[in-house]
Amino acid sequence: MHAATTTTPPTASLRPVAWLSALALLAVLLVVGSPPAHAKPDPDGVGAGPRGPFTEISITGFGAGQAVTGFTAPAGFDPLAGYPADVPAGSTANDAEFAGAIQVTDTASGQTTFTYCIDLLTDTRTGVNYEIGTWDEANVPNLGYVGYILHNYYPVTNEPAAAPSANARAAAVQAAIWFFSDEYVLATTDPVRQYTAQIVADAIANGPSPEPTPPLLEVTPENLAAPTTGDIVGPFTVEAGGPATIRSFGAEVFTDPEGTDLLADGATVPPGATLWARLAGDTPPYGFVLERQVTVLESTVYLYDGTNTGRDEAQKLVLAQPTELTRRAGALLEPFAAGSLEVTKVVTGDGAGLQSDVVLDVVCTAPGGGETVERTVTVPAGAAAGEHTEVVSGLPAEWTCVVTESDDGDNGRVVVTGTDITPESVIISNGDTTTVTVTNTYVVATGGLLVRKAVDGPAAGSQGPITLALTCDDPDGAFDQEVELPGGLTGADNVALELDGIPAGTTCTVTETVDGSTATTLLTRTVVAPESVTVAEDETAELVVANTYDRAPTPTSAPTQPATAGPGGLASTGADAASLLVLALLLVLGGTATVVLLRRRA
Repeated sequence: MHAATTTTPPTASLRPVAWLSALALLAVLLVVGSPPAHAKPDPDGVGAGPRGPFTEISITGFGAGQAVTGFTAPAGFDPLAGYPADVPAGSTANDAEFAGAIQVTDTASGQTTFTYCIDLLTDTRTGVNYEIGTWDEANVPNLGYVGYILHNYYPVTNEPAAAPSANARAAAVQAAIWFFSDEYVLATTDPVRQYTAQIVADAIANGPSPEPTPPLLEVTPENLAAPTTGDIVGPFTVEAGGPATIRSFGAEVFTDPEGTDLLADGATVPPGATLWARLAGDTPPYGFVLERQVTVLESTVYLYDGTNTGRDEAQKLVLAQPTELTRRAGALLEPFAAGSLEVTKVVTGDGAGLQSDVVLDVVCTAPGGGETVERTVTVPAGAAAGEHTEVVSGLPAEWTCVVTESDDGDNGRVVVTGTDITPESVIISNGDTTTVTVTNTYVVATGGLLVRKAVDGPAAGSQGPITLALTCDDPDGAFDQEVELPGGLTGADNVALELDGIPAGTTCTVTETVDGSTATTLLTRTVVAPESVTVAEDETAELVVANTYDRAPTPTSAPTQPATAGPGGLASTGADAASLLVLALLLVLGGTATVVLLRRRA
């Protein structure tokens, strides 16, 4: 905040001239209006103009303070050496019409607070817009000592208490800050010089203070190109110390890349959220902003956000006291003219539907080469014969696009016999759709099957005919069949069946329905190895059925049992005993009948 800059030697004889010049300048300022750097803020000035979407505070006035007279020290001056007793030789006169607290207003909540200037040689004025920054971004020397001053002096405390008024205290603090930030030394006659010197001595002895941690709220990236076709772009990553609310402008914001979950204005966005957005308006700017109410500590810096028309730079400010303010962060969408590309995949041939995923790569190149945009189209495995279309939108207009096939779907079950891409390249038109057709012809891949019969064991060659049954899982059962082998085979290399043209991927098994056993030949073991085979492209699968035969055992005659000797040494048999038993029974029955007859006669 300076009015005029001249080189003046610090001699007492020239001071009256300087004072007369300053008075003359003040008279001119009162007539024509104050310059923006040091004037009281004009309430009808830039403050009525637009603010940026991420503006956090704007200058709205001045607080306590007063004019000071002083000098900018020459190059090589070291503020950490202490406040000089006199103005250093070679200093440049730089009177400040106002040194003190600058009032700023939170553009979201309306909360007002105060800042100090840490950039004496750059001007500012009412209505200039600011956003929070870091000490590194500010690139101002000795901010740790400035921080110490703000922790311990006006307006956080009432120091320097010896100063006669709040205006004097604020001016002394501002002059001490400028001493560290801009090597500004007050004239020996300035009424607040003694207080400024005391503040500086205290800061050097007890400082510096660390940088306060800024309240966390960041959106990455802050800018992203977005096509006028309305395609969703992202992701945007949110880092925050707590939940924030969202407001969009000229855009729609979603929590998912498909755009199914739209965030309304005022919705809560949690820390760590991932967002996507698309253009949804005709008037810039386009984007979204997140807002959080946070406590911002003194010595936090605020930097010009670049949103005031016709202004390239403005003074850097430092917060004078802790204040509840709105932290804002977001992203801007940068529209670009765009069109679409319709990619049609044509599937033909007797193997259509057996192919795996087909991957089509779309590469678009800017006019003149260099920058590229890449997209991928995937036609899912098993796509049936016919056309399969997908539209790739959001491609930059006037760019040249080429479609290639990085995976044609050949998977061992089918063979690609022809590929055609028409046309070879296209130029994207703004708002229009161009077309490319990719045609693949698929032929069923085939292989063969060889079934061998092995015969071993002591009775090998004595067996009878053998029947083998082949079963395959092809849909039509075209290869299922039985084969009869003649009896008397021996050895391990008997070709039972040999087939070609079986679709790759077909699984086959063999069973033995007639095993060759005879009355004299016994089958003791059958092994099918492997249990099943899967036919592979251009290969012959082999399966072996092995039988082991032994001779059947010869039957033997049962031995004759000798007769049992009866009484007196004579042989007796079971038939004799039975005869005696029957005879006795007949005698009993005969006697009984006789008794009954006699009783009737009597």
